[in-house]
Amino acid sequence: MARSIKNVMPFFGGVLIAGFMALSSLHAEDVLPVATPMPAEGQRTLVGEVVDPAAYLKNGARGVAMTEQTYTAVDGGQTLALLEDGTGNLYLLLAEQTGEDPNELAYDYVNQRVTAKGAVFEKGGLRGFMAASVEPVVAAIPSTAAAVQN
Repeated sequence: MARSIKNVMPFFGGVLIAGFMALSSLHAEDVLPVATPMPAEGQRTLVGEVVDPAAYLKNGARGVAMTEQTYTAVDGGQTLALLEDGTGNLYLLLAEQTGEDPNELAYDYVNQRVTAKGAVFEKGGLRGFMAASVEPVVAAIPSTAAAVQN
Protein backbone atom coordinates (compact mmCIF):
# COMPACT_ATOMS: atom_id res chain seq x y z
CA MET A 1 0.00 0.00 0.00
CA ALA A 2 2.80 2.43 0.87
CA ARG A 3 4.35 1.77 -2.52
CA SER A 4 1.14 2.75 -4.40
CA ILE A 5 0.91 6.05 -2.48
CA LYS A 6 4.48 6.88 -3.45
CA ASN A 7 3.59 6.26 -7.09
CA VAL A 8 0.70 8.79 -7.09
CA MET A 9 2.35 11.50 -5.00
CA PRO A 10 4.13 13.10 -7.97
CA PHE A 11 0.77 13.26 -9.76
CA PHE A 12 -0.94 15.07 -6.86
CA GLY A 13 2.02 17.40 -6.45
CA GLY A 14 1.72 18.36 -10.11
CA VAL A 15 -2.02 18.94 -9.76
CA LEU A 16 -1.43 21.18 -6.73
CA ILE A 17 1.22 23.21 -8.51
CA ALA A 18 -1.00 23.64 -11.58
CA GLY A 19 -3.89 24.72 -9.34
CA PHE A 20 -1.77 27.32 -7.55
CA MET A 21 -0.47 28.65 -10.84
CA ALA A 22 -4.01 29.02 -12.18
CA LEU A 23 -5.16 30.81 -9.03
CA SER A 24 -2.18 33.13 -9.01
CA SER A 25 -3.12 34.40 -12.48
CA LEU A 26 -6.50 35.61 -11.21
CA HIS A 27 -6.94 39.11 -9.90
CA ALA A 28 -9.03 39.83 -6.79
CA GLU A 29 -11.46 41.93 -8.83
CA ASP A 30 -12.07 38.91 -11.12
CA VAL A 31 -13.08 36.69 -8.21
CA LEU A 32 -14.40 38.91 -5.43
CA PRO A 33 -17.20 41.41 -5.98
CA VAL A 34 -16.16 44.94 -5.04
CA ALA A 35 -18.13 46.66 -2.26
CA THR A 36 -19.75 49.89 -3.33
CA PRO A 37 -21.52 52.57 -1.32
CA MET A 38 -25.18 51.82 -0.77
CA PRO A 39 -26.59 53.55 -3.89
CA ALA A 40 -29.73 55.02 -2.33
CA GLU A 41 -27.78 56.45 0.59
CA GLY A 42 -24.75 58.27 -0.84
CA GLN A 43 -23.21 60.42 1.87
CA ARG A 44 -24.71 59.83 5.30
CA THR A 45 -24.45 61.36 8.73
CA LEU A 46 -24.16 58.89 11.59
CA VAL A 47 -24.30 59.73 15.29
CA GLY A 48 -22.89 57.24 17.76
CA GLU A 49 -19.99 56.13 19.90
CA VAL A 50 -16.49 55.35 18.61
CA VAL A 51 -15.69 51.89 20.00
CA ASP A 52 -13.21 49.04 19.89
CA PRO A 53 -15.29 46.54 17.87
CA ALA A 54 -13.54 43.49 19.33
CA ALA A 55 -14.31 44.51 22.94
CA TYR A 56 -17.85 45.50 22.01
CA LEU A 57 -18.64 42.30 20.08
CA LYS A 58 -17.05 39.97 22.64
CA ASN A 59 -18.57 41.41 25.81
CA GLY A 60 -20.45 44.63 25.11
CA ALA A 61 -17.61 46.79 26.46
CA ARG A 62 -17.97 50.47 25.63
CA GLY A 63 -18.11 53.88 27.30
CA VAL A 64 -15.60 56.24 28.86
CA ALA A 65 -14.34 53.57 31.29
CA MET A 66 -12.95 51.67 28.24
CA THR A 67 -10.91 54.58 26.86
CA GLU A 68 -7.45 53.38 27.97
CA GLN A 69 -8.12 49.82 26.78
CA THR A 70 -9.43 51.11 23.45
CA TYR A 71 -6.28 53.20 22.88
CA THR A 72 -4.16 50.14 23.71
CA ALA A 73 -6.11 48.08 21.16
CA VAL A 74 -5.90 50.76 18.46
CA ASP A 75 -2.19 51.36 19.04
CA GLY A 76 -1.78 47.60 18.62
CA GLY A 77 -3.50 47.66 15.22
CA GLN A 78 -7.24 47.42 15.96
CA THR A 79 -9.53 49.31 13.59
CA LEU A 80 -12.15 51.43 15.35
CA ALA A 81 -15.88 51.21 14.71
CA LEU A 82 -18.88 53.48 15.12
CA LEU A 83 -21.81 52.17 17.17
CA GLU A 84 -24.82 54.03 15.82
CA ASP A 85 -27.26 55.56 18.30
CA GLY A 86 -30.81 54.25 18.05
CA THR A 87 -30.14 51.32 15.69
CA GLY A 88 -27.20 49.68 17.45
CA ASN A 89 -25.61 49.12 14.02
CA LEU A 90 -21.84 48.70 14.18
CA TYR A 91 -19.82 50.23 11.31
CA LEU A 92 -16.12 49.40 10.91
CA LEU A 93 -14.14 52.48 9.92
CA LEU A 94 -12.62 52.20 6.46
CA ALA A 95 -9.73 54.03 4.84
CA GLU A 96 -10.29 55.68 1.48
CA GLN A 97 -7.01 54.42 0.02
CA THR A 98 -4.88 51.36 0.70
CA GLY A 99 -2.24 52.17 3.30
CA GLU A 100 -4.19 55.03 4.90
CA ASP A 101 -5.15 54.87 8.59
CA PRO A 102 -8.92 54.31 8.92
CA ASN A 103 -8.76 55.50 12.54
CA GLU A 104 -7.19 58.88 11.82
CA LEU A 105 -10.31 61.07 12.04
CA ALA A 106 -11.85 59.20 15.01
CA TYR A 107 -8.71 58.50 17.09
CA ASP A 108 -9.10 61.51 19.39
CA TYR A 109 -12.71 60.58 20.17
CA VAL A 110 -12.52 56.93 21.32
CA ASN A 111 -15.45 55.96 23.52
CA GLN A 112 -17.11 59.34 22.94
CA ARG A 113 -20.26 60.22 21.01
CA VAL A 114 -19.55 61.74 17.62
CA THR A 115 -21.27 62.98 14.49
CA ALA A 116 -19.60 61.42 11.46
CA LYS A 117 -20.22 62.19 7.79
CA GLY A 118 -19.17 59.85 5.02
CA ALA A 119 -20.04 56.88 2.82
CA VAL A 120 -21.68 53.68 4.03
CA PHE A 121 -20.67 50.30 2.59
CA GLU A 122 -22.40 46.98 3.23
CA LYS A 123 -21.37 43.52 2.08
CA GLY A 124 -22.34 40.11 3.41
CA GLY A 125 -23.92 41.52 6.56
CA LEU A 126 -20.85 43.61 7.46
CA ARG A 127 -21.16 47.40 7.59
CA GLY A 128 -18.33 49.81 6.92
CA PHE A 129 -18.08 53.59 7.08
CA MET A 130 -15.56 55.73 5.18
CA ALA A 131 -15.56 58.94 7.20
CA ALA A 132 -15.06 62.33 5.57
CA SER A 133 -15.43 64.10 8.94
CA VAL A 134 -15.79 63.15 12.60
CA GLU A 135 -16.73 65.69 15.27
CA PRO A 136 -17.58 65.19 18.96
CA VAL A 137 -21.22 65.59 19.95
CA VAL A 138 -21.44 68.54 22.30
CA ALA A 139 -23.91 67.91 25.11
CA ALA A 140 -26.59 70.56 25.43
CA ILE A 141 -26.13 72.74 28.50
CA PRO A 142 -29.44 73.42 30.23
CA SER A 143 -30.47 77.05 30.24
CA THR A 144 -30.23 78.99 33.49
CA ALA A 145 -34.01 79.53 33.53
CA ALA A 146 -34.67 75.79 33.30
CA ALA A 147 -32.14 75.05 36.06
CA VAL A 148 -33.72 77.68 38.37
CA GLN A 149 -37.24 76.29 37.84
CA ASN A 150 -36.19 72.79 38.91
